[in-house]
Amino acid sequence: MAKERVQKILAKAGICSRRKAEEMITEGSVTINGKVAKLGDQAEWGEDAIKVGGKLLLQQETQTYMVFYKPKGVICALSDPQERPTLADYLTKVTHRVYPIGRLDFNSEGIVILTNDGDFAEKIQRRDDIPRVYSVKVKGHPTEEMVTRLKKGARVGTGVKRLFKPHEVWVKNELANKAVVQTVVMGSGAFDLRAYFELKGFLVEKISRTSFGHLTLRGLEPGRYRLLKKSQAVALLEQPELGMKVIEEKPRLRTKTVRIAPVARSKPVLIKPRAEERTRRDARGDERTTERRPAPKTYGALGARPQGRVVKKRTQSK
Repeated sequence: MAKERVQKILAKAGICSRRKAEEMITEGSVTINGKVAKLGDQAEWGEDAIKVGGKLLLQQETQTYMVFYKPKGVICALSDPQERPTLADYLTKVTHRVYPIGRLDFNSEGIVILTNDGDFAEKIQRRDDIPRVYSVKVKGHPTEEMVTRLKKGARVGTGVKRLFKPHEVWVKNELANKAVVQTVVMGSGAFDLRAYFELKGFLVEKISRTSFGHLTLRGLEPGRYRLLKKSQAVALLEQPELGMKVIEEKPRLRTKTVRIAPVARSKPVLIKPRAEERTRRDARGDERTTERRPAPKTYGALGARPQGRVVKKRTQSK
């Protein structure tokens, strides 16, 4: 095995990232064959005695890659000073030391990639073309205007606020009084998706990361994991377009703009009264005049009663 820079060896061993390894070397925490290492020093893993914090770095282990379904209420780390549940509680049968790539919120659940390949993990962290899909369950049914508001982005955070803008947002499905909003995020910068949705006026019930690039939670339950072939993991770097293909295949639900229908005016009711026959005496009193009028047409209380044609019929009094 050829010699390599010490910081690269530490990253490959899964001790830390390459940048963090450079800080440890500068601090004097790394030694090579009993001598304090300096930036630029090289060594051969397995031949030279490399120690980190006084502990010998053992021969390179088999590179391991896995997909883990992190449950809600679990710290996305291997240890926690507050003694809350961590990933290590679910990885007791994993013989190699692995650590997560990136983080996932304590109250969120979903896919997490774990590995002991530090160089691979560092490259994933630097890439901004690998999509991560989050499924956010909210109360109510979002309208087109609300979805458009989510797409615009905003500054979120405590102290120094950072601009967060999702790559894509759409409504996946609607339940009785809730909806599931799919949110695609590019890159690996730190952000608080729950705070972002609440800032936009949504009430969030659940957040789940359903895919990381082309890798999904298919066949996994919370707290379970599956091992990946190296080719599957490397595809995240070499074929990031596979992740976009997964997004395009996801079903989408069109949102509707809610409009209040105008109140329909009631149509006038045509009233057809019976023909009336009126009898009255003329001025002389010895003859009767009978007036027969056709049925007048009236339109409810607003209609004017038209004058019918008067037909006079004289009769001789006996």
